[in-house]
Amino acid sequence: MSLNIELHSKELLLYPILQNIDQGILITDTSFNVIFFNEKAEQIFQLKAEDILGKSADTLKPSLLFNRMIENHQRLVYDQVFVDGEQYVLTKGLLELSPDTFAAYAIAKPVDNIEDSHFNSLMQSPYEGILVFDENLRLIYANQTCYQFFKSKSQNELYDEIAPILLNTRIEDALLKAKPMTGDSVSVKGHYFDLVYLPIIRHGHPVGIIAKSLPLFRNERTWGQLVEEYNQGTANYYFQNIVGDNASLVEQKELATRAAKTISTVLITGESGTGKEIFAHAIHNMSPRRKGPFIKVNCAAVPETLLESELFGYAEGAFTGARKEGKPGKFELANHGTIFLDEIGDMSFAMQAKLLRVLQEKELERVGAVHTTKVDVRVIAATNQNLDQLVAANKFRQDLYYRLNVIVLYLPPLRERKDDIAQVSRALLQRLNQQLGTRVNKISNEVLEYFKAYAWPGNIRELENTLERAINFCDSDTINIEHIPPHIINNGKAVGGAPAGATLETILEQHEREVILNTLQRCGGNRSQAARSLNIHRSVLYRKMNKYQIGSN
Repeated sequence: MSLNIELHSKELLLYPILQNIDQGILITDTSFNVIFFNEKAEQIFQLKAEDILGKSADTLKPSLLFNRMIENHQRLVYDQVFVDGEQYVLTKGLLELSPDTFAAYAIAKPVDNIEDSHFNSLMQSPYEGILVFDENLRLIYANQTCYQFFKSKSQNELYDEIAPILLNTRIEDALLKAKPMTGDSVSVKGHYFDLVYLPIIRHGHPVGIIAKSLPLFRNERTWGQLVEEYNQGTANYYFQNIVGDNASLVEQKELATRAAKTISTVLITGESGTGKEIFAHAIHNMSPRRKGPFIKVNCAAVPETLLESELFGYAEGAFTGARKEGKPGKFELANHGTIFLDEIGDMSFAMQAKLLRVLQEKELERVGAVHTTKVDVRVIAATNQNLDQLVAANKFRQDLYYRLNVIVLYLPPLRERKDDIAQVSRALLQRLNQQLGTRVNKISNEVLEYFKAYAWPGNIRELENTLERAINFCDSDTINIEHIPPHIINNGKAVGGAPAGATLETILEQHEREVILNTLQRCGGNRSQAARSLNIHRSVLYRKMNKYQIGSN
């Protein structure tokens, strides 16, 4: 029996229920104009219901493309979409109200809330792309690796990328014969992959097929090296991830947003732990090069003897132990993308000269090579040191400083953003709960007052570590004063908590030493674990331990 009616959202019996479900829900009429848009959908798409009701569902970004479902005879589609950097699973369906007359609906769920999360986690792999097709070779699932590799923000966009690649492979043959097959080798964006096809059999008949893309281990790459390359090639943060309404921070975000639209060099300054790397990610993700690679290098973490080959690569037989065919450096890997040079103030004078040549000439020479290689790379550099002072002390090249000093951002320390501490703390707590699988979702007002009075020498990184420690000691859903380290309470009683006449540098060093000692104690003396907890490289931790004479007795 057909229904010759139009859907009207507020006449729906389920309206109150749909409005309060913790999933974004959208319903259209037969012209695919939106007639229902619940509060969760408003949050996800950052759009008020009154601004979308009565308008085409394709007005939304990303587009829902219900017409394409009709063309492909699809009644139900599971999609993955990214909205402002957050990932959602989108269920789209068609409702046939009369022959060839359809209304539509869409349900958006955060990835963390997917009911089949166990299946989802099994399908995720940092070194395998996994695609699932139905019996008509329509894409119904793709794992996160595929989306990140192709820089795709929806399943339709991803399918448009992979369809030409699969056209000349044996995937259809594997589906028809219902037999697993291997052997297809394809080249995509300069990467080589072996394709493996695994038909899905039900009652003796193929109902779909899984395609896995296994990287070919040319150049003798190890699994660890492959994972490292994958992790280095993607920018994971957006400006929406930078929390705070402090006037100084907002000003720097606005400047960074303008800078992102160009390809000019950016220098990000600020104390350790203020979020310089997150700004670098966000700039890349808003830039014209966002579809290119994002390569990170911590100049202080790489030994001086290896930094040149790390940045510029080496030629065949350049030194004993070198790979037979040589190796590209980080600048070559970042070609047509962005390279982030963190802690650039720790780079030696000799390396600064070589870096300057790359920035000026747009070409590099691998270690042991006899020819140069052209590169097109945007540079974002960061430092927690005062480069003006280093230049004056002849510890940093003046010509390199002027080359880097095109667009300069200064990220204020947390002690200058007291008005943001509560907001930042809650955002960090939410993220830590997701990472740790915990449900500590409140911070008492008393704790927040101590947080506001404390100087935070380690800035946001120290705040995050403090919250993580508190979560591990907390038996309820609220962080209270007993879960906070004593030094924060004691120093919070009188802002600064330092003796008269103490310099800012002395105060910061004192607090840094205390943070390192507390972290080592919490990690049972395990230095590798302590370095991970502080989000610094082990070599940096060793250097600071030596500086503060920790563990030397």
